[in-house]
Amino acid sequence: MEGANHEQNLRPGTENVLEIAGLGKAAEVSKRDLEKNALRMTRTRDSLYKLISAQIPDVIRNGDPAHCLPNTLSLSFPNIDATTLLSELTGVAASAGAACHADDITVSHVLRAMHLSLENAMGTIRLSTGKHTTDEEISRAAADIVKAARNLKPADGSEKSEMDQAGPVRLTKFTHGLGCACKISPRILEEVLKEIPVPVHKDILVGANTSDDAAVYRINDTTAIVQSVDFFTPVIDDPFQFGAVAAANALSDIYAMGATPLFALNIVAFPNLRLPLEVLKKILEGANEVASEAGIFVLGGHTIEDNEPKFGMVVTGSVHPDKIIKNSTARPGDDLVLTKAIGTGILSTALKRGLVDTEQERALYRTMRTLNKKAAGVMLKYEVNACTDITGFGLLGHLREMCMASETGADVFAGRVPLLDSVYDLAAQGIIPGGTDNNMVYLKDSLYWEANTPRPLRVLLSDAQTSGGLLISIPSGQSEALVAQLHKEGISDATVIGTITPMKEHGVITIKE
Repeated sequence: MEGANHEQNLRPGTENVLEIAGLGKAAEVSKRDLEKNALRMTRTRDSLYKLISAQIPDVIRNGDPAHCLPNTLSLSFPNIDATTLLSELTGVAASAGAACHADDITVSHVLRAMHLSLENAMGTIRLSTGKHTTDEEISRAAADIVKAARNLKPADGSEKSEMDQAGPVRLTKFTHGLGCACKISPRILEEVLKEIPVPVHKDILVGANTSDDAAVYRINDTTAIVQSVDFFTPVIDDPFQFGAVAAANALSDIYAMGATPLFALNIVAFPNLRLPLEVLKKILEGANEVASEAGIFVLGGHTIEDNEPKFGMVVTGSVHPDKIIKNSTARPGDDLVLTKAIGTGILSTALKRGLVDTEQERALYRTMRTLNKKAAGVMLKYEVNACTDITGFGLLGHLREMCMASETGADVFAGRVPLLDSVYDLAAQGIIPGGTDNNMVYLKDSLYWEANTPRPLRVLLSDAQTSGGLLISIPSGQSEALVAQLHKEGISDATVIGTITPMKEHGVITIKE
């Protein structure tokens, strides 16, 4: 921005004289009252610590009490996750000493330099008092903190949560995950898995050596077992829908392989000290309803106590050994058909921040819990070469896996990709799940952006999905018929979004207008 004559060509616009003068006066007053305010804040800060430590004896105060800021109190709560503690403190403004961003947990470099143990660092919160903070506010804050900490770690193992039972439970107040955005970064995962030996056996038809959605093991010449596991924290308020969405997500991998699900086992993590068991019952009821829609039974499972609710399923299915639809068999010349609109990760993030209305929330639930059963049934009537479902790594992440496994490239026509209502505007406002940034970093060297694609659309193409549709690689001569049949079956968002190409020299995937 260039200057203007009335500011000696140094800057555009006119200086805000009133606020400049106001800032000067504020600095003068601050200096005048510095000692008085420091003494007041020191007293209220120390009072806050004494009230908390009297009730939580193992709380740790970080820093030198005699040589620290007068208004700052850093406390570590052993065996308690700081972000979970903060989610309980709806009436107290505090921040975590460990920065947790949904899919990436890093301990503060300051706490590391202080040689705080990892366990204590992850349980650290920071509180501040001000010159206007009252003794009443200190007492109320201390009581809230003590109550929250006791709810998460009862002193004798028998004390139960005193959570307010008025009104329906909103699960996003008890979770700090963001759906599939919580997945481990693809780059980190690849680094770890390359050190693990890949099993080789004549009956392993699909294993860990590819990016397929499930494992497949041959039983005999006509039957192979398909098995997949999914476990995460859906960003859902309603407990029933929480279970339903997680179940739909787990079943999706079976459908993507062209298999028929047979039965499932639940995997449950539940904070029974924070939430009533009625909530767990609702979660299981939601999962059972979706399992019934899939025509299967839930035969058992495994449960653990955790600081936040998580749910998933191990799903077992069957398929003929010669009819497995793999992720690794896409062919140049194929068209790419996507069966669901994308953007559920963006909408889920907006839901957690309280930025969606009732209708948007219903649309989000409807999209995420819709099984890919019907789409898979239509797909099996055609000569499909490859298929994957779109979940945590986003549309482009899962397409990259397909291309790398198939030794091909791909062209994606960004303007054809179906989007859920309002998600473009939300992405433009920065309402983005943390896993999306990881996806974009991971994909950086694999993409070639031919068009000047706007950032919101780039974000959406890498959106860390909570529950997406199928991405089908099918010979181009059959793609229009497949889409027409999908539309006829009520899958109205189904669209041809791109093509499979020979392997490229400049990035695996080219994004076009």
